Amino acid sequence: MREKLKKHRKIIIPWAIAVLTVILCAVQIFRVKKLQYSMELEYSRVFAELTEYVDDLEISLLKGQVVSTPEQMAKLSSELYSQASAAKANLALLPMEGKQLEKTSEFLSQVGEYANCVSEKMLKGEKLTEKELKTMRELTTYADTLKQGLDRMLMALNEGNMTFMEEKRFFPTVSDSGRTSMTGELAVLEEEFHNYPSLIYDGPFSMHLALKKSALTEGKTSLSEKQAKKRAEAFTGEKDVNVSEIDGKLPSYIVKGNKATVELTKNGGYLLMLLRDRTVDEEKLSLDDAKKKAKSFLAENGYDNMKESYYEKRDGSVVINYAYYQDDYIVYPDLVKVKVALDNGEILGFESRGYIMNHTYRQIPEEVISKEEALKNVNGSLEIKGVSMAIIPLDNGSEACCYQIKGVVGDKHFLMYVNTQTGYTEDVQILLESENGTLAV
Repeated sequence: MREKLKKHRKIIIPWAIAVLTVILCAVQIFRVKKLQYSMELEYSRVFAELTEYVDDLEISLLKGQVVSTPEQMAKLSSELYSQASAAKANLALLPMEGKQLEKTSEFLSQVGEYANCVSEKMLKGEKLTEKELKTMRELTTYADTLKQGLDRMLMALNEGNMTFMEEKRFFPTVSDSGRTSMTGELAVLEEEFHNYPSLIYDGPFSMHLALKKSALTEGKTSLSEKQAKKRAEAFTGEKDVNVSEIDGKLPSYIVKGNKATVELTKNGGYLLMLLRDRTVDEEKLSLDDAKKKAKSFLAENGYDNMKESYYEKRDGSVVINYAYYQDDYIVYPDLVKVKVALDNGEILGFESRGYIMNHTYRQIPEEVISKEEALKNVNGSLEIKGVSMAIIPLDNGSEACCYQIKGVVGDKHFLMYVNTQTGYTEDVQILLESENGTLAV
């Protein structure tokens, strides 16, 4: 009897395992199919929205070619920026990897920013040049190319001839659906934008600004990995460190220790970033003591003629902003930040990307607008507290020499920046002053 049972078990158990395996596979296939179906629906919804936004974008660009007043262009610019941003957001949700839609995304970014640029110019009373009108026409042409491609794919998607989700072959006998891959078609559409000219215009997404190189590091001696490691050891105090490289418009070395990280530029070996990982339990130093420590650190590392602008205390430390100072002008683009521990004055953090990317000697022009004329353009409700000189960065990547006018309305402190060449108010900031610091927003 026992022998019989053993024989039955030898037959039943493998059979039961086989049946269970088939059931589990079937359940798994069902779950995967259900998930694929849900994802297909979601991608289809996102794609339909993308197509709609691009349709609206093309119509707005067509209108932009005939708009004649600054008010109309400002309204249209707002619409274009919103449409381009929404289209770009939907594009990012599609199942494409890495840089597969980089050019298309770049195009959408530049459409919105270019519209803003044109609007600001018209609001200043300036007329559009033939070159700028030609650029608008080129943008419209590429928008039409994108629209037609997306419309064609959306129709195929709705007819069931395209799919985002590739069929998975769980068994050799199961064939593909025969539908065209939507991601493949999107990659083909991206090819249309490889000939798309990166715009050279005064806007923050202009590629001539994106490709801008650091004037400070240009032509400087290249730092080797071994030199970077040795230099970083001086900041971290650690010898067991890892070194990695970062490419791009500002190539650098990242050196990581157990308690600190240092980033150095490859050209020139400038300190780009320092970050120490530790907690400050007790505040012993005053703000003035911390400022002295920060200034000393800047001087030791070659950052001269730096003037303090704003600071903020938080979690036992203080972050102080410094900008370069030249010929009575505080140069805000050349910015560094120093974080000082308030227990022992140790430098916990440092960042100088703004300074390294922008620093150079400026040829500062003589003021066309006098200080008195600049003050006449200020709102009469502003109680003037002081006027100084500043160079500020503009949204288009250029700079402006300005009168920095500090004033008060009620209990609010303001900074107004009036262009010394045009009298135009380039920017207005609110000063947030508290016991923990002074910030401008």
